[in-house]
Amino acid sequence: MASHLVDLYRQRRLIRQLAYGDFRARHSAALLGFVWAFVQPLLSILMYLFIYQVGFRPMPLGKIPFVLWLIVGIVPWFYFADALVSSTSCLVEYSYLVKKVMFNVSLIPTIKLCSAAMTHLVVLAVALIIVVASGFPPQWTWLQIPYYLFALAVLVSGLSFFTSAVTAFVRDVGQAVVVSMQFAFWLTPVAWSIDNAPAKFVPWLKLNPLNYLVEGMRDSVLRGVWLWQRPRYALYFWVLALGLHVVGYSVFKRLRPHFADVL
Repeated sequence: MASHLVDLYRQRRLIRQLAYGDFRARHSAALLGFVWAFVQPLLSILMYLFIYQVGFRPMPLGKIPFVLWLIVGIVPWFYFADALVSSTSCLVEYSYLVKKVMFNVSLIPTIKLCSAAMTHLVVLAVALIIVVASGFPPQWTWLQIPYYLFALAVLVSGLSFFTSAVTAFVRDVGQAVVVSMQFAFWLTPVAWSIDNAPAKFVPWLKLNPLNYLVEGMRDSVLRGVWLWQRPRYALYFWVLALGLHVVGYSVFKRLRPHFADVL
């Protein structure tokens, strides 16, 4: 694992170049090019604004309008789903790089994560602009946003090592990940408050590491809560996220010698 982190640092320029190339390649055939990368998440945000401001108009969660609570929580979800789905099939997509003896194959999932980040950093900026325009000015806890983005990247990275390695041998895993995202969305308190769940289910729902990230973004942007005010949950998240990263990378490393044979 330590050697992988060293490789990421040493190859940071290559990762940046390949991530930008991947970002452009995903939309190069479209007339508007990379603009389409931002259309879906931004239109989703605008749709939620219209539905919950004009249509349903649900009750605020404390002093926070529901639509802002939803938008801030759904931004990390957008990145998680996009990054995990795209990185799951990354070895199949970049099979020509996998077959190059001199190329470090373990960089490929990271390239996909960085490529997805280019889109969702813009989406995050738009969400923050909406928050400010709605009467919630920036506060010091906004400084925690990079921390939660980093934590999100660590979680996705560990999962992507595992799913991409297994997908090289069993292509159905890619479709399974896409389907599982639909269930994961509703098991994560993105569009609903965990406080509304039956008390007996709340401890189990909090085992979902995405809950820590989604609520952490809301704490930072809307509630003004510092991350050290939830120390036990932070400890649980990092133990789980780093554990998944170690397991995912170990599986990836064990299967890596066979990638070129099956792709």
